[in-house]
Order: sequence, then structure tokens, then C-alpha cells
Amino acid sequence: MGSVREAVERGGGSWFVSGVGVVLAGLSLWYVIVFRALSVTTSPVGSPGFILSVLEVVLLGGFSVVLVYAGYWLASSQFDSRQLWWAGLWTVVGLAGIVAIVALLQSSQLSEGRALAEVTVVEELLLAAGGGGIAGLLIGISTVQSMWNQEQVQRQRDTLEFVNELLRHNVLNGMQVVLASAELVEEELDSEDPDREAVASALEHIDDRGEDIVELVDNVRVLARSVSGDVSCGPVSLSAMLREKVETASGAYPAATYETDIEPDVAVTADDLLPAVFENLLANAVDHNDREEPHVEVSLRSVPERGVAVVTVADDGPGIPDEYKEAYFGPGEQDDGSVGQGLGLYLVDTLVDRYGGEVTAADSEPRGARFEVELPLSDG
Repeated sequence: MGSVREAVERGGGSWFVSGVGVVLAGLSLWYVIVFRALSVTTSPVGSPGFILSVLEVVLLGGFSVVLVYAGYWLASSQFDSRQLWWAGLWTVVGLAGIVAIVALLQSSQLSEGRALAEVTVVEELLLAAGGGGIAGLLIGISTVQSMWNQEQVQRQRDTLEFVNELLRHNVLNGMQVVLASAELVEEELDSEDPDREAVASALEHIDDRGEDIVELVDNVRVLARSVSGDVSCGPVSLSAMLREKVETASGAYPAATYETDIEPDVAVTADDLLPAVFENLLANAVDHNDREEPHVEVSLRSVPERGVAVVTVADDGPGIPDEYKEAYFGPGEQDDGSVGQGLGLYLVDTLVDRYGGEVTAADSEPRGARFEVELPLSDG
């Protein structure tokens, strides 16, 4: 997201479904006022005519209410904009299809010389529109649910394949460096005249690779949980969590300066994996910075009219080339200075997408990279 227009596009399909319901409600109201109001008021209570008129009003009103509510439900669902438009398209196809069938039947009756009252024609067409719209909506929801399930399965499969590659290459390669360095230390210590510089260098390699492997295992654990579906989303205090993560990053990187502008009492819909998003972004702002004393700006603001909270993490490092601003969110994508995992930003994108948000990369002024994370505000 990034604008009101994009937010409207996201929910356009769902509001289209509600719009169909509103139009049907308007036509039904016109039908009741023009054709049925008199019969309801003049027919004795309990007579067949009265019961039929009330039943028609209830059916038409029920069809309209279901369609309007369905649009609201779709807007808050996990489906993306493309899938929502599919649901809207199926609603129209169902409505138009049933109306066309009824219209053909009426035309056939008229061609055979049968007289049809105007009220009957309108009544049958409106009931057909409502019933067809509901039938099409159900087919549409079933279709997009199947599409969503297939995409989730494919994403899980891709993630597991990526995790397998990480474990086979990064962990094994890292452990080979650790074992080779440990062997060098052992050889130097066993010699009569150990080379202190060689031992110190080997120990540094062991320490660096050990930290990289621990970080990798932690990220893989979070990534595996994110695709397993074993955690549920709920209200999370983003303000408190973000302050805590900035404080932790300040302790881990004493040479860096973190400047914050965090709006208080902002809660979003997420789970206990959310901290991993900002742990990675705050660490990247320093790890990939070419200054001796990196400066990182962290801000949080809520945008109630759009229903989102916006977190910005900006650094003063070398920045990200335009051709990589989207590519770095893919699995295994990394720059030359990376530790070799290519996992951090992929994990960030995976988790933010899981929460129904979006993360984007841009340039910071006068130099550096700026990551903007949008998350849905909590209703609770």
C-alpha cells in the first residue's frame, strides 16, 4: 500500500459485491413501492396474497443484505485484490446468468402468446437476480479459496525448498570453516612455537561463523513457524515492541546511533513472530552500513483513515540500487557484503505479508536506505 488509491484497489472487488447488493436493494424497494405496497395494504392478513407479498419482500431484502455483508466480509478476508475481483466477477456472472435464463423463459412464453403481467415479469427478474447473485458469490468464494490454498501450498513448498538449500549450503559451509579453523588452532597450540596471529585469526573465524550460524538457525526457525500456520494473530503493542527492539539493537551495536520518533499506544494485528521483522531491519541498517558510526532513524505513526500503522527504518549507509529494491526481498538475494544467508529481507517480507501488510525499500536522504513497513491496525 502506499496511498488511498491502492487501498481502494485492494478492496475494490469486495466493495463491488456490496455495490451489487445495494443496487438490488434499491430495485427491490422500487418494486415493493410500485407493485406490492397496494396489495400488502389491501390484502387481508393471512390471505395467500398477503403471505406471498411478504415472502417476496423478505426474500429480496435477504438477498440484498447477504450481498452487502458478503462484500464487507471479503474486504476483511485474507484474499488479495485479484482474488477479490474474481469473487466480484463470479457474483455478476451468476446474477446475469440466472436473469438471462429467466428472461429467455419469459420471452418464450410471450412468443407462444401467453400473457405475462408486468408485476410478474419484474418479480421473477428481481428474484432471479438475487438468487443468481448469491449462487455466483458462493461459487466465487469457493474458487478464490481454492486459489488462495494453492498459493499457500506453493509458498510453503518454495520456503521449505529454500530452507533446505540454506541448511545444505550455509550451515555446512559455515561448519566446514569452523572445523578447519579449529583444526588450525589445535595444530598451532600443539606446535613448539605457535603463531599467535594465526591462532587469533582462526578464533575470529570461529566466532564470526558461529554467530552467523546461530542467526541463521534463529531465522530459519521463525520462517518455518511463519509457514506452518501454528500461530494465530491478535493485538500486539507495536509501540512497546519497537522501543524494546531499538534498545536491544543499541546494546548490540554500541557504535551506532538510533534516533526514534515512536507514536505511543499503537497496536497492530500480528503474532509473536513480529519482533523478527524489526530485528532484521535494525540489524541490516548497521551491518550493511559503510560508516564507522552509523546513524539510524526509526519512526512509527498510525494512519487511522487507512487502518494501518507505518514504521520507517532509515540509515545513512550506501543505500540500495534501484534494480535491487524489490529483488532483495526474494529468497537467497544478497549483496557482496552479506553474511551469505540472503534470508533477512525475505523473512521480513514473508512475515509482513502474513499479517496483511506491505514492506517497501526506498532511498533515504541525503544517502542511505529507507524501509517502510505498513501493518494493519488492531481493532481491539
